[in-house]
Amino acid sequence: MDERSRVLLATLMGAVAGGVWGWLYMTEQGRRVRSQIEPKLDDFMRELANVRGTVEKARTAANEGWRSLGELAGNPAQGRWSA
Repeated sequence: MDERSRVLLATLMGAVAGGVWGWLYMTEQGRRVRSQIEPKLDDFMRELANVRGTVEKARTAANEGWRSLGELAGNPAQGRWSA
């Protein structure tokens, strides 16, 4: 994809995003759609935070497992899954 195509694509995407934003915030129908979407978006964000917490717990458990294996092998090392 050449530079002109990328610029055209970015321009079109910006125009579409602006149109959607305008419809959502400037029309009565858009306000109704927003009032239906926002609670679902809040639920999604809450679930995403829960997933992040679960991933962090899994990372901690994996690090502890690798440390224990390293100690059993006589090779104390850092956790393998550190960020």
